[in-house]
Amino acid sequence: MTQKSTIKLSVNNGFIMKRWPEPSVWADLLVQELGIVDVQFSLDLISLDSGARSWEHAAHTTLNACSQSGVVISSVFSGLGHYCQNLMSHPEKERRLEAFEQYKRAIDFSAALGVDTFGGHMGAMSVRDHGDKARRAALHDELMDRVAQLALHAEKAGLKQVLWEPMPVAREWPSSLAECHALAAEMRNMSGAKMGLCLDVGHCCRHDLDAAERDPYRWVRELACVSPIIHLQQTDGLGDHHWPFTQANNEVGIIHPEQMRDALAQAENPATTHLTFEVFPAFEKPDDAVILDMKASCDYWRGSPIFQKQG
Repeated sequence: MTQKSTIKLSVNNGFIMKRWPEPSVWADLLVQELGIVDVQFSLDLISLDSGARSWEHAAHTTLNACSQSGVVISSVFSGLGHYCQNLMSHPEKERRLEAFEQYKRAIDFSAALGVDTFGGHMGAMSVRDHGDKARRAALHDELMDRVAQLALHAEKAGLKQVLWEPMPVAREWPSSLAECHALAAEMRNMSGAKMGLCLDVGHCCRHDLDAAERDPYRWVRELACVSPIIHLQQTDGLGDHHWPFTQANNEVGIIHPEQMRDALAQAENPATTHLTFEVFPAFEKPDDAVILDMKASCDYWRGSPIFQKQG
């Protein structure tokens, strides 16, 4: 089915962490070096545990810098640091509650930025908990309840949608097409801000799935209807690499604009509005090389007929 909405090329700014944390610097970098004006703000760039005064100041500084550079923040997303944690599926109840409260603050921060969309990784079970059927079911039910509460909190804060990112590990629900479809059905009955998914084309690599289900374009065809944002990374389909779209990576990678265009065109009532780069360079990689890799990624996709012309 023909894509109904114009899709924007966007970038998750987590690639700047530790290198260009100053809002005025990264905002200028996005525009002047990458030619990108739409950004997904990564929570790796701020501390949500330093009190409201701290993140309110961060929001004010960020908005001023973006206004001067012509950058629009379209969403806020959990970061690489969050993915390294169990969050709302931690074995300890207090740690699960801490993660829940932190995501409530993330929603409040999103509202302070004037953003209507928050999303991210919700939780990862421990090996022991996931191996215990009763414990796994109890933690899953609790997680669903917490996320439903986040949707209510988001609506109260003025946000329109909360996005849940499927992951590539069985302990990080959802991580299969069946689980994503089941979650989408549950989300339709949730109150509050609209719930959706944020697909990542590099996350379709759970090792125990058969080859047909590890096809990222199948995920796009089946789930673009509930995925306003799709994360782009180059991958060989064997791992969640978060590679940039350089010539060398593209020769071995399986993610390409033409195939993405076709998958979106074949999706039933696609809801996708943003294709967003989520690239995590090695911390030891030279800074200039990181910029060149990100520029190559943008140039590789910018010529695709998927996108509207961006300034």
